[in-house]
Amino acid sequence: MKKLEYRRVFTFVGLISLSLVYGLLWSSMIRNPKVRTGSDFMGFYSYGRISQTLGYGSIFDIHEQQKVQEQVVGFPVVPIFYTHLPFIAPLAVLLVNEDFVSSFNRWAMVLLSLNLVNVFLLMKMVNRSRFSLEQRVILGAGLFLFFPTFSGLMNGQDTQILLLGAVIWVAGIFSGKHFLAGLGLSLMTIRPQVALFLAIPFFFRRRNVFWGFVVGSLALAGLSLVLIKLDGASQFIQSIRYIESTVWIEPHALDMPTISGIIRRNFSFADPGPVRSFVWACYLAGIIAFCVIWCRRAEIAERQVCLISACAIFLLPYAHYHDLVLLLIPIVCLVRILERENLVKPDYLAEIPLILSWLAALGFAGSGYLKFPIMYGVMLVLIVLSLKPDLVLRVGRNQPAG
Repeated sequence: MKKLEYRRVFTFVGLISLSLVYGLLWSSMIRNPKVRTGSDFMGFYSYGRISQTLGYGSIFDIHEQQKVQEQVVGFPVVPIFYTHLPFIAPLAVLLVNEDFVSSFNRWAMVLLSLNLVNVFLLMKMVNRSRFSLEQRVILGAGLFLFFPTFSGLMNGQDTQILLLGAVIWVAGIFSGKHFLAGLGLSLMTIRPQVALFLAIPFFFRRRNVFWGFVVGSLALAGLSLVLIKLDGASQFIQSIRYIESTVWIEPHALDMPTISGIIRRNFSFADPGPVRSFVWACYLAGIIAFCVIWCRRAEIAERQVCLISACAIFLLPYAHYHDLVLLLIPIVCLVRILERENLVKPDYLAEIPLILSWLAALGFAGSGYLKFPIMYGVMLVLIVLSLKPDLVLRVGRNQPAG
């Protein structure tokens, strides 16, 4: 069997086995009451059930969220507070009912559909004429099966909405539709700390991106205010304050890919105040640094998008493993750079997302100690290669795509 045929077999076995692993893990999770009710979907479910019974204005009432969640599990719980912006609440109303499991399955189907849309838009950013049909299938499937995407799906997280905003943002930049790019960033206000980090530097370069973000954000804020009214907005602010004050001391703060996660995993503090101040200072310093970079760069293209996307994840005050789905942006940026500069053969480029997903999956082996070091390594490689693509071994230079 030729070397190419071996690679083809291993590639498709890798894609199929990754799909099977995801399917088995999902089946195991959804059948386990303790695991499925401990997912972040519980918060989204609370949005829908409270909206259906009491109206949108009560969705940030902590006591009502607790009531809904105790009805699901059948005993007193510490509620999973949900503080995402309320413009997604109408979607929750459409998807949830008294049956928690069927509601979770419907939400998962919506997330998978959004994932398909995101992958379709990402594939349109790649010069498909340089890839054979088989290579495009491998690349698209690898993007669809990206490991952090599945992590978000298992948690019932709305990261696909976040990614959709990021994809629209990047598509707008690459196509010169800067106002559209800003509108995409406004959709990312589902994680305001991410959206602000990415948007503010555009005030200094490609200002239409910034104004698109402002217009889109104001529209979503207006929609949210119409839904929850002033009393609901007051409860929302109180919820944000409560979550922000407790996130630094709760166990899940250990499971963040950010600077704060690194500190929490390696050090213990009686007073989290100095850590919180340091982390927020790093976040603000990162924004200022990119404002300076944007001022000095006439061009905002793949290299700059890759750099700010990867750094944003690391410098956020808080984010979780599923938010690493945003790494799909620098991955596609790197593929565009390497393909355009003809440094790596298309069949190798097509396999990048699949390889990274298996590396991420291996990070969870055993105690899972390597899950973050592996992703930090991936982030570093993406940044370095996007800035210095000549470091890549020039495999098959000037070879045709087929």
